[in-house]
Amino acid sequence: MSDSTVFQRRDFLKLVGLGVAGTAAGCAQPPANQLLPYLNAPVDVLPGVPVWYASTCRECPTGCGVVLKAREGRIIKIEGAPDHPVNRGGLCARGQAALQGLYDPDRVRTPLLREGPVWKPIGWDEALTLAGSKLADAVRVGAGVALLTDHATGSFAALAREFAAAAGGTHLAWEPFAHESLREANRRTFGVAEVPNVDFAAARMIVSFGADFLETWLNPTGHARDFAAAREPGRMAHVVAVGPRLSLTGSNADEWVAVRPGGEMALALGMARVILTENLGPGVAERGALLEAVAAWTPEAAAAAADVPAETVVHMARHFASAAPSLAVAGGIAAQSEQSVALCAAVNLLNHVAGNVGRTVRFDRTPNWDGAATFGDLQRLIADMAAGKVDVLFVHRANPAYATPAWAGWSEAMQRVSFKVSLSGVLDETAALCDLLLPSTHAIESWDDAEPARGVWSMVQPGMQRVATFDARPAGDILMGVGRAAGLGAAWPETWLDYLKGRWRALQARFGAGQDWDTFWAGVLQRGGVWEDVPARPVRWTGTPAFAAPELRGAGDFALVVHPSPNLYDGRGANKAWLQELPDPVSKAVWGTWVEIHPDAAKRLGIGQGDPVRVETEAGALEAPAYLYAGLRPDTIAVALGQGHGEYGRYARGLGANALALLPPAQDAASGAVAYLSAKAKVTRGTAAAPLAMTQRVKQQQGRGVAQLIPLTALGAGAGGHGDRAAGGHGATGAAPGHGHGRGDHEGWGHHAEYPMSDRPGRHTEPRAKDPGEKVPAHAITAFESNEKARGPRQAPVNVGSYKHAKHRWAMAIDLNACTGCSACVVGCTAENNVPTVGPALVQRGRDMSWIRIERWEEKIGGADHRTDVRHIPMMCQHCNDAPCETVCPVYATYHNPEGLNAQVYNRCVGTRYCSNNCPYKVRAFNWFDYGAPEKATFAFPEPLNWQLNPDVTVRSKGVMEKCTMCIQRILEVKGHARDEGRDPRDGELQTACSQSCPTQAITVGDLADPESRVSRLSRGSERRYWVFNELNTKPGVTYLKKVGWAAGEEAHG
Repeated sequence: MSDSTVFQRRDFLKLVGLGVAGTAAGCAQPPANQLLPYLNAPVDVLPGVPVWYASTCRECPTGCGVVLKAREGRIIKIEGAPDHPVNRGGLCARGQAALQGLYDPDRVRTPLLREGPVWKPIGWDEALTLAGSKLADAVRVGAGVALLTDHATGSFAALAREFAAAAGGTHLAWEPFAHESLREANRRTFGVAEVPNVDFAAARMIVSFGADFLETWLNPTGHARDFAAAREPGRMAHVVAVGPRLSLTGSNADEWVAVRPGGEMALALGMARVILTENLGPGVAERGALLEAVAAWTPEAAAAAADVPAETVVHMARHFASAAPSLAVAGGIAAQSEQSVALCAAVNLLNHVAGNVGRTVRFDRTPNWDGAATFGDLQRLIADMAAGKVDVLFVHRANPAYATPAWAGWSEAMQRVSFKVSLSGVLDETAALCDLLLPSTHAIESWDDAEPARGVWSMVQPGMQRVATFDARPAGDILMGVGRAAGLGAAWPETWLDYLKGRWRALQARFGAGQDWDTFWAGVLQRGGVWEDVPARPVRWTGTPAFAAPELRGAGDFALVVHPSPNLYDGRGANKAWLQELPDPVSKAVWGTWVEIHPDAAKRLGIGQGDPVRVETEAGALEAPAYLYAGLRPDTIAVALGQGHGEYGRYARGLGANALALLPPAQDAASGAVAYLSAKAKVTRGTAAAPLAMTQRVKQQQGRGVAQLIPLTALGAGAGGHGDRAAGGHGATGAAPGHGHGRGDHEGWGHHAEYPMSDRPGRHTEPRAKDPGEKVPAHAITAFESNEKARGPRQAPVNVGSYKHAKHRWAMAIDLNACTGCSACVVGCTAENNVPTVGPALVQRGRDMSWIRIERWEEKIGGADHRTDVRHIPMMCQHCNDAPCETVCPVYATYHNPEGLNAQVYNRCVGTRYCSNNCPYKVRAFNWFDYGAPEKATFAFPEPLNWQLNPDVTVRSKGVMEKCTMCIQRILEVKGHARDEGRDPRDGELQTACSQSCPTQAITVGDLADPESRVSRLSRGSERRYWVFNELNTKPGVTYLKKVGWAAGEEAHG
C-alpha cells in the first residue's frame, strides 16, 4: 500500500468526531418558539379530565344519539349515547369517523370567490354582501331561486323553508338513498307514505329481500342491536337472505336463496300465495281479492321467475307463516330496479297475510322522512336549471354532481345557473361548480337539532369551539345573513342559536311543564334531546298494485348489482382515512374499487384474483381489479358505490371509480327512484387497474377452529347454554366510559351541558358490598378449575394460568353469535388508541397497523340446500398468561403486568420483531416508518388532523412494536374514579373502546378475579366458551363464545 492511500489516524479521529457531533446535533430538540402556561383555561376545562357532551350524529339521515368526549377543549372521541331511542348505545364506523370530518385538513378555510379557474379568498362581510345582492336582484326581477339541502328534519329544515319562501323560491331536501320506493309502496298498500318501524327483536323468522339492514338500510345500528336480541340462543330467530349477492347482512343469515337479479318479488308473491291458498296465516278480510291478485304466482311460476326450486317457495312460505311473528323487509338500494315499488308492495302483502303488520311491522315511532324530496323532484329542479328558470342556487350538505348518474344532467344544468353558492365545508364536486363558497361549520362544532323519528327531538350541540384553522360559520347564520343582506325582511332573530332556542321554547310546554326555561334547556342538553312514546297507528290494506318482473337493459352476460358501500355509504365518507383503510366486510379490500365476480365465471374468462377487469354497460365503462367471490350468482357481478371522486379531498380524490357511470337512464316506474339494478354488463380482461389491497386473503379455516360453531340442538337448557346472553345482559349499555367533571357552563360557546355522569354505563348509584381494601385469596383466580372437573369432561379451562395476579385480572369475552362483522369496534379502537393509517401501498405489503381485525371465515355459502355458514371473529391481542411474545423479547419491552395484561413498553422496544414472529395470533403491528413518510402530508396527522389524537395514549414512532392494550388508559381511569369514591371498580364500569362501540354488545370486558362478574360467568360457565389455539397452552385472557347455528332441518316456530 502506498503512502498516498494510507488513512492516517489523525484524519480518522477527525472524521469520527465530526460524525459524533452531527449525530448529537440531529438528536437535539428544536427550540421552542413560545412556551405559555395554561393558567386561564376555559371554565369547562379541567386539564386531564374529559368532559362529555350529548349530541346527534349527522353522517347519514338516521340521526343516532352520540356523546362527544372533550379533552382540553377539543373533541377526541365520538361514542353512542346509551339512552337515545334511535341507536341505544352503539355507533357505526361512519358515525365514529365523523371526527375526521371535523379535523379534515382539506376543509375550506375561508369564504372563496371564483375568478375564472381559480378561487380567491374573501372576507365574510364581502361574501355575504355579494350573495345577498345576487339574491336581491333575482327576487326583484322574479327570477328563480332554489335551495338544495340534505334531508334536514329539525329547526334548520324550518329555516330553509322560510328562506326559500321569503325569496319566492323552492327548497328541496334531497338524499341519494331516500327510500322513495318503500314510501310509495306503503302509500299504495297501507295508505301511509312512510317508512315503517320494523321490530327485528320480536321476529322468529326474518327474511331480507335485498334489504341490507345491517349495513346501509334505514337504521343499521339500531337494527343490529335488535337482530342480536333476536339471535339469542334462547330464542334464535331463523334468518334467510334473498338476493343475487351475499352481503354482510346475508353473511349473518342461516340461508341464502340466490334468486335471479330482480327475482325477489316473484319469491315474495309465491310465498304469499302459498300462505293464502293453504290458510296458513291468521286470515285477512281481503283474502279473495288478494288471491286473485297473486293467482298467477304459483310456486312453479314464482320459482321459474326467481330461478329457485318450487320446493323452496313452499317451504319458506310454510316456515314464515308458522314462525309467528315473522318479518320480511325490502327496499334496499341494491335491489332497487324499475319495479322496486312492486317488490316492496309484494313484501308488504307477504307481511300482511302472515299477520305481521301491527306486530313486527308498525307505524308508531317511524323514521322521519317527511318532506324528503324524491329523485323525480330533483329532476324537475334540474329541468328548471337547464331551462334557465333558476337564477340563484344555494346548496348545503348535498353533492348531486357526484351522487347522481351522469344522465341526470346535474353538472350541465348547473352551468345554466347565473350564480351558485355552496355552504359546504369541503370542496366536493358540487361545490367545485359553484361561484361562491360560504363554508359552514361541522356538526360537532355547531348548534342544531333533528327529528330522526316520530316522537324524538334530538339535540345537536357543539362539543368545542370552532376549529381555529377554519373560518367557518353555522349554516343557519349564513342563510339568515344572506337573507338580511338581500333585504328579504323575514323576522329572524339575531343569531341561529336564538332561532333554535325559539323553536325549543315551543316544546317546553310539552316536555318541561312546571320548569323554568333555564332548567328545561339544561336538561335537554344533558340528555341530548327529548322523546316520548308514540302509539301505533292502525293501518289496513288499501289496494294491491300491479306486479311485473323487472328487466335489465343492454347486452352482456352478467347482471350488474350496484350497492352502497358499508363503509363509505353513498360516497360522503370517502375523504376519511379511517373509513378508507377499514376493510370491506365482504372482500376485506381497502382503498379503492373492485369488481366482485364468481370464481366459476372468472375461470371461464381467464381472470384471477386481483386481475384488472373492464366492465361495460350501455351507459359507460370502468376498470378495476377483480375480487373472486363465491357469494354471487355466476351470472352476476357487483360493484360498490362511494369511490371515484374527482374532488373532495386528498383521501378521496382520484381513488377507484364511480359505479354510477355504469347505470343506464332507468327509474322505478311508480316512484321515479333511480334503478340501481337495471343493467346488463360485459366483462373482459382490463389493461390498467389499481392493485387490490386486501387485509385477509384466505377465508377458509382449513380445520384450525379459529371461529367455532355449535348447533342449537347441542346446547343445554341451562343458563350457560340458551341463556348465555340473557343472564345479566352483555356488558354495560354502551355509553361513554369517562367521568367528565366539567362544569357544563351555559354562556357563550359553552352554552351547552356536559353529558350527565350518572347516566353513563356502569355508573351505578350503589357501591358493591365489598371492603375496598379486601384482598383476593390466592385461590380465587383459579378456583373455577375444580368446578370444571365436577361439570364433566369439557375443554380444559387452563387460560388463567399460574400467575398470582394482583387484585384484578382483566379479561374479555366475545360472543360470536352476536358479532355481525360490522367493524364498528375497529374504528373505535383506532380513534381511542391513535392507530395510524398507512395507505394502500403499505397495506398491500402487509404493513396495516390496526390493533383489532374482523376475520371473515366462509365455511359454506349457499348451494342446493341454501345453507350458509359465514363466521366473523374479532381478533386482537389475547393477553395470554403464558404469552409466547414475552419470552423472546430481549429487552423486556413486552411483559406480563400484575393485573394479567400483556403490556408493551414503547421506549424499551428496539424493534427486533421477535415478539411478532412468536405470536400465533398475529396481532402485533410494527411501525416500519414515521408515518406517513414519504407521504407525510397524507398518512401522518397533518394539521389539524393531529387534534384527534388521544392525549392519554402515546403516539408511537418508527421502529416500535404496538398492539392492543385492552385500553389500559381506561382501566386506570376506572380504577382512579373508584379509588376516589373509596370502593372497587364495579362490574360493567370498564368499557374498552371496542366493547363500547359494539352495536350488538358482543364484547364483554371485566375482572376475572371477581367470580360474580359478567366476564367470569361467560368465561367459566358457558358451554359455548372456547379459546383460540387452546392447544398451544398460551392461556388467553380472551374467551370466545361459539356461534350458534341451525342444524339441517331445524326451524324456528312461534
